[in-house]
Amino acid sequence: MNKIVSTIIFFSLAATAQAQTAGEATIRLTGTTLMHEMRATSSPLDGAEISDRAVSFQWPLPAGLNILRSGLDGAEEDTPKKETDKSKLRYFLRYSQTPAFKPETTVQAETRWPFFNPKQDLAPGTWYWQYGYVTDGKTEWSDTLQFTVKNNPRKFCPPALDAVLKNLPAHHPRVWLDRDEWDGFIKRSEGKTERKTYLKRADKVLSTPMKSVNDINSDLAKGLANEMQKNAMLTRESRRIIDSEEANTDVLIRAYLLTKDRRYADEAVKRVKEMATWGDNKNVVGDFNEATLLSLCSMAYDALYDVLDDATRRFLLNEIKEFGNSMYMHNINRLENHIADNHVWQMTFRILTMAAFTVYGELPEADAWTDYCYNLWLARFPGLNKDGAWHNGDSYFHVNIRTLVEVPYFYTRLTGFNYFSDPWYQGNALYVIYQQPPFSKSGGNGSSHQKILTPSGTRVGYADALARMTGNTFAADYVRHISARQPDILEQGSTSKAGGLAWFRLQCDKPLPDGPGLKDLPMGHVFPQSGLASFSTNLDDTRKSAMLSFRSSPYGSTSHAIANQNAFNTFWNGQSLFYSSGHHTSFTDIHGVYCHRATRAHNTILVNGMGQRIGTEGYGWIPRYYVSDNISYVAGDASNAYGKVI
Repeated sequence: MNKIVSTIIFFSLAATAQAQTAGEATIRLTGTTLMHEMRATSSPLDGAEISDRAVSFQWPLPAGLNILRSGLDGAEEDTPKKETDKSKLRYFLRYSQTPAFKPETTVQAETRWPFFNPKQDLAPGTWYWQYGYVTDGKTEWSDTLQFTVKNNPRKFCPPALDAVLKNLPAHHPRVWLDRDEWDGFIKRSEGKTERKTYLKRADKVLSTPMKSVNDINSDLAKGLANEMQKNAMLTRESRRIIDSEEANTDVLIRAYLLTKDRRYADEAVKRVKEMATWGDNKNVVGDFNEATLLSLCSMAYDALYDVLDDATRRFLLNEIKEFGNSMYMHNINRLENHIADNHVWQMTFRILTMAAFTVYGELPEADAWTDYCYNLWLARFPGLNKDGAWHNGDSYFHVNIRTLVEVPYFYTRLTGFNYFSDPWYQGNALYVIYQQPPFSKSGGNGSSHQKILTPSGTRVGYADALARMTGNTFAADYVRHISARQPDILEQGSTSKAGGLAWFRLQCDKPLPDGPGLKDLPMGHVFPQSGLASFSTNLDDTRKSAMLSFRSSPYGSTSHAIANQNAFNTFWNGQSLFYSSGHHTSFTDIHGVYCHRATRAHNTILVNGMGQRIGTEGYGWIPRYYVSDNISYVAGDASNAYGKVI
C-alpha cells in the first residue's frame, strides 16, 4: 500500500481506536455542557494560575439578566420578564494579596459592566478577589476567590485606556489615517495595487446610479408563513441593497483619502445622507443594517471632515449618536458574557469601536463607548479562547478578519504598543495554515465550510497581515507559497466588507519576515480548547500530501458550529476524499437542519440511529493527542454529545 495512503488511514484508525479505549484512562465528563451560552463562572477561576497576559476580572451577570439564547445564530434572545435599564447596573470589585481585604492593601472599584481590567498588571504572587452585585445601595459579595500571578517578562500587558486616549489626535481624519501623515500616505500609496483597485472602483461608482431602499424585493417574503423565515428573507434582501451601496460609498470615501479629489467626497456625502434615512423603512431588517449606517456616518465624519459644512457635520453627529447609543445599549451587560455573539464579534463591535474613537471629545456619549469598547477588547478579544482556532469553522472565521486586524492595528498605531503580540495570534497563524494548507480545501467544520475550496484572497491577506505584525515566518511562507502560483491572490476580495485588508496594506509598510517555513512545521497541530486537530504529511507541497482533520469540541454545535463531534475528513492533493455533505442555507429550513447541521451529514457515528444534540449540550472534547515527525494521533470523546435536542 502507498506509504502516504497508509499514513492517512492510520490517522483515522488511531483516532477511532483511541476514542474507544479512552474511558479506561480518562476522566468521564458528566456535565450538561462544558461551555455556557452566557458566562456562568468567574475569571480568574478559583485556584487559577496566570502567566501569559495581564489579569482581567470577569464574572456572571445578575440572575435576571443572564438569559440563555437558542444556540442558533440570529435567533432572538428571550426578554427578561421585567425591563431593566442596563446602563444603571453597578458592580463592586475588590482584590488584595491578603484574604482579609484590609483597606490599606485592597484595591476596590465600582464598575458599570461585569468585567474590570486593572490599569497596571498585578505583581507576581497570590491574590484574592470578590465581585459584588449592587442593589438598592447594598452590595451582595461573592465568595472569596484566589489565583496566582506567575512571573513572565514576556507577558502581554497592553496600556490602559488613558494612555490610548492621550495619543488620540484632536483633528480629523484620525481613525482611517492621521491628518498629519496624510500627504505622506498619499505619496507612499502611488504605484501600489491597492490604490489602483480603490480608484478604479470609485470611478465606476461615480458613473453608476445609486440604488434605492425601494429596490428591496419584499415580495419574496409574502408567501412565507413562518415569521422567522419572513425576517430571514427580508434580512437577506435588504442587505443585498444596503451592502451594495455601503460598498460603493466606502470606496468613494477611501478614494478621497487617496487623492483629496472633491468629486469622490461630494458623491459620498450625498449617498451617506440618503442612506441615513433608510433605517426607518419597514423592509430594512437585520442587526447588520444599523451598524452599516453607523459605519458610513462615522467614516464620512472622520474622513471628509474638512470638506463638510457645519450643518452636515451636525447631521452626521446626530446620526452617530442615535445609532451608536442604540448599539451600545444593546451590547452592555450582555455581550461581555455571551459565548460568541457572532454578528457583533464579526463586525458590529469593530464599527462601534471606530465610531467611538471618531467622535470622542465631540459627543459626550463617546466617553462611555470608548471605555467599553477598549476594555472589552482587552477582556475578551481577539480570540474567544487561548488556542487560536475558530470554533465556528473556516467559512465564518473569514468574516472576522477585518476586526482581527483593523482594531488592534488602530490601537498599535495610536500607542506604539504592538497589540498583535497577544499570544493568541501565534496560535491563530497555525490555525490558518493547518486548517487549510496552500491550495487545499478547508478542513471542513462549521456552516458553509464546503464552499472553502482553496485559500481565498482574504485568507492569504490575513496571513500576510499576521506575518507582518507578529513576525510569524510560517504565515509569511504560507503567503509566499500561494502567491508564487497565484500572483494576484491578494487582490481577490481585497476591499470586501468582512475580510478585505487592502487599506491595511496601504498603511502598513512592514516587510514579510524571513525564517523557518512550512517545511519546518510539525506533521500536525491540535487545538484542544476549540476541539480541532489537523495533520498533513507535506505542508510544503499539497500535491504530495495526505491530510486529516478531526473535531471533538467543547463548544458543541452552538451557532455556526455543526453536530459533528468525533468526525474526521480525509484529503489527498488538497481535495476531499471522505468529507461532510450538504450545504448551509439557513437555520430554519429542513435541509439545513437534517442534511447539513445534523450528525448524519458527517463522518462520525449515529447511536442506534440517534444523532448529536444541537447547542452547547452536544459537546465533545479531546482528552489525549500526540504529534511527532512520523506518527500522530488524536483521541476524541463524544459520549456526551448524543441525546434529545433541548
